[in-house]
Amino acid sequence: MTEYLHVTFGSKDVLQNVRNNNLERGLLLMSDESDRQKYELLEKTTDKKSVFAMPVTYEILASHGETDELRGWMNFTFIRLNDLERDNFIRRYKASKQDIETPGFISSYILQKTTNAHELVILSTWRLKENWSDWQESTDFPLHRYEHSQYNLYRKQLSFAALAKQKL
Repeated sequence: MTEYLHVTFGSKDVLQNVRNNNLERGLLLMSDESDRQKYELLEKTTDKKSVFAMPVTYEILASHGETDELRGWMNFTFIRLNDLERDNFIRRYKASKQDIETPGFISSYILQKTTNAHELVILSTWRLKENWSDWQESTDFPLHRYEHSQYNLYRKQLSFAALAKQKL
């Protein structure tokens, strides 16, 4: 069954209101670590249609680890690839299991923006930010080859703004 990640942006008050009006959907209120005044609401679902008025929607193409729910500290790596690079990237990701052995790793996902097949996101979730930092600095880090301007790679880190019952 195809899964999707819907994302929307706004003020903390507005997003908390949306979350409170949709408690059955398990929406996650997140804060951008580079600017704590920026908030996002995330929903991982099998429903292609979002409850958000203006969502950014990603199809989940592949995943590793504990993927039944989103939890932990999150790193989003955005990358733009042509068709051949995209197909090879997804094939390598599906064949790789090295991140699962990394201390603190919870899960990772390859997301494709539904409005642009060339825009991929690698979402990884971790017990602690330091776990991701250690992995990212290691020689085994699989995205080193894409850290050139031609791929428009950039990162965003999110942590929970409103703590809900979650297990780490």
